[in-house]
Amino acid sequence: MNQVKLSIELIERYNLPVPRYTSYPTVPYWKTKFSPHDYIKLLRRLNKKQGPLSLYIHLPFCKRRCSFCGCNTFITSKHSLMESYLNSLKQEISSIADLLPDRRVFSQFHLGGGTPTYYPPELLADLLDHVESLFTPESSAEKSIELHPSVTSEEHIDVLISRGFTRLSMGVQDFDPVVQEKIHRYQTFEETESLITYARKKGATSINIDLIYGLPYQTLTGFSKTLDLINELKPNRLAVYSYAHLPRVFKHQSIFPAESIPQGREKLGLFLLAQESLVTNGYEQVGFDHFSLPTDSLYQAYKNGDLQRNFMGYTTRAGTDLLAFGYSGISDFGDAYIQNTKSLPVYFENIAKYGVSPKKGILLSKDDVIRKRAINQWLCKFTISPQEYLESFGLDALPLLRDIRTHFPAYEQEGLVLQNEHGWEATPLGRLFARIPASSMDAYLKLQNKIPTFSKVI
Repeated sequence: MNQVKLSIELIERYNLPVPRYTSYPTVPYWKTKFSPHDYIKLLRRLNKKQGPLSLYIHLPFCKRRCSFCGCNTFITSKHSLMESYLNSLKQEISSIADLLPDRRVFSQFHLGGGTPTYYPPELLADLLDHVESLFTPESSAEKSIELHPSVTSEEHIDVLISRGFTRLSMGVQDFDPVVQEKIHRYQTFEETESLITYARKKGATSINIDLIYGLPYQTLTGFSKTLDLINELKPNRLAVYSYAHLPRVFKHQSIFPAESIPQGREKLGLFLLAQESLVTNGYEQVGFDHFSLPTDSLYQAYKNGDLQRNFMGYTTRAGTDLLAFGYSGISDFGDAYIQNTKSLPVYFENIAKYGVSPKKGILLSKDDVIRKRAINQWLCKFTISPQEYLESFGLDALPLLRDIRTHFPAYEQEGLVLQNEHGWEATPLGRLFARIPASSMDAYLKLQNKIPTFSKVI
């Protein structure tokens, strides 16, 4: 990446607010309201399809709010509320399992949040046992969970490992104590190292760490020290995310003064620092914001063409239907997205009445399906072949191909893409701005008078 030539003009021209494309169409354009009966119909249709599922469970509770966070979380110290949520969650899982008598096998299972390990080990064990009393893992199923060292005990690790959870993910963001204090997230290197060491001793085979660049008060000097510590921990994979400063959407972010937030070249410098440090220490870049050791399954999926991008970032199993449980959970059935309600009282009420609690979503058109595949391919493989889409979709692919033909020559002049014998591929510079060519394949961005708020590319 040392050959990347960056100018202020190029950064300003392409550092635009565009989607991260963990879905297509993206969430702001989901206008369809799904009733419980609508969702039940989709689940019955899902039962008629074939193949293993990916399961996601959202446990939204946290002990405290990190002031940078943009996740769907619920801050509470009321254990009675957390237990009530688990009871409703188990009822939802049972209800949906009844609707899927022929689709009970899963290849992936992820617990996200919130902080799943905020729950005591025995309650977490009860939930996991309930899931596997109804759904059966493939022999090679990948089970993963997000956790925070400050609320994760050795007993948590024992429960997880005993139930086949071999991939553990934790957010570090930055070890710099100044940054941690400002963002209200406290996590020492020592407690992180201790937890990783114990997990590996017990059988965890893949440790993921999340870092964020562009955080308030973050500096090259402080982030460099964090990267040195990360290379000591040697996680199997990392996600290096761009901080999305959206105070109009996330009111708690408004505490940060504008001058405290790295911008433009300064912010990109933080990512390039991370990239150089990780690649120098043996990591391969996967996609535009993930890094993996060559022995990890994420890199193997990238090399084998099985990489997929969804609401969990980059994942290793392409083409599986994603079934989500819990408050705000999002399911992806290939040609439909459904998001559960983001109101806990409504969630409790609907689960008690109907066993499901959808809020909104979208049924994908043929054009949506084609563009979804193209955008996912671009962000996972950094290539696109117009001929491939003509052969697969015929004349239905022409609107997408017109957009590619209109925009990609300009990206080539800027050094973001190159034309090859099959179509187009991203340059090293183009990988940094990969969301920009992806956005030119997005039909919704052109159709709306008022574009929703998205994070910038850098």
